[in-house]
Amino acid sequence: MKKVKILQAGDLHFDTPFKDLDKNISAVSKEELLEVFRRIIDIAIEEAVDILLLTGDIFDNMTVNKKTLIFIKNQLERLNKIKVFISPGNHDPYFAKSFYKMISWPDNVYIFKGGLESVLLEEFNLAIWGAAFNSHHVRESLIKDIRIDEKYTNIMVIHGDISNTEQGNEYNPITLKDIRESKLDYIAIGHRHNFSGILREGNTFYGYAGCPQGRGFDELEDKGIIIGEVSKGAVNLEFLRTSKRNYYIREIDISNLEGYHEIREKILSSISEEERKNNFYKITLKGEVDTYLRINEEVILQNIKDDFYYVKVIDKTDIKLNFDEIAKDYSIKGVFAKKLLEQIKEEESEKEVLKMALKLGIQSLSQEEVNLNDYK
Repeated sequence: MKKVKILQAGDLHFDTPFKDLDKNISAVSKEELLEVFRRIIDIAIEEAVDILLLTGDIFDNMTVNKKTLIFIKNQLERLNKIKVFISPGNHDPYFAKSFYKMISWPDNVYIFKGGLESVLLEEFNLAIWGAAFNSHHVRESLIKDIRIDEKYTNIMVIHGDISNTEQGNEYNPITLKDIRESKLDYIAIGHRHNFSGILREGNTFYGYAGCPQGRGFDELEDKGIIIGEVSKGAVNLEFLRTSKRNYYIREIDISNLEGYHEIREKILSSISEEERKNNFYKITLKGEVDTYLRINEEVILQNIKDDFYYVKVIDKTDIKLNFDEIAKDYSIKGVFAKKLLEQIKEEESEKEVLKMALKLGIQSLSQEEVNLNDYK
């Protein structure tokens, strides 16, 4: 049985603005995206793949740097006989002023430009199927009613969002029925930024590789590509990490700690130095703290930032309340706390808002500085 070796990647979003990062780290992160793509090309060459499938959203927006376009072209030229197929997505649709028309693509690159079509590669007994977004939204499935020639191995490269219904989203809503009835051997899908696993519907295998490098705290942990073999009715595919740095969210319980020094030590001891120095972290502080311990996110950040490559601090702690003491307290603070506690018990749906109000109120009545920006 003839096998073809593929590498699937997509959702690179070159020249993404990295708005949540400061100017210097944003510039570094843009360059590291290029480094990750260079590594993908290295892997394709080292692993002697036959086909590189790029599943769209190669570009992030309409402000791509010219040097990025030249870089992409130069990297793809390194592939020589490895054939490249690109399916433009919702961020980089193919149209009259598309970036895809600004590059003189190497001969080994094929870009799908519109409706569903296939390219035959007789040397592999293979048909590569694909389509393109021609605008930022596609409201009907691009793979519906496909008719394959079953004497070939049939692989598709496509950008889209799997949906429960035929018009469930605006990003090429592919249903499981579409996948099952396609009778394709494998569908390489882009759009979702997490690895989906290698899935199967009927006799058709499919998968999202996710993005090769995370770009924010909504794209956590390892990112990468899919690589391996596809043959008629079978696949042997696996996920391979390519991310240079990962994004992580860590919850740190600081209950019963007495000051900023102890909080710093708890944070640093919870994450290894190697991980801290090489990744992006959002530290969420949890637990119950005494009313006298004013948690100032900026102070904690200043105490730990030199121990991280990049770190954010979010305070989600609650105030430790001694109910017996509150019951005996006839001050304004005591009355306020009792009223809020009663409401918290009665109004479950507003519990988090009321707890925040309790925390703010206790701090105010204790004559502590309150920064409302901490509670946005």
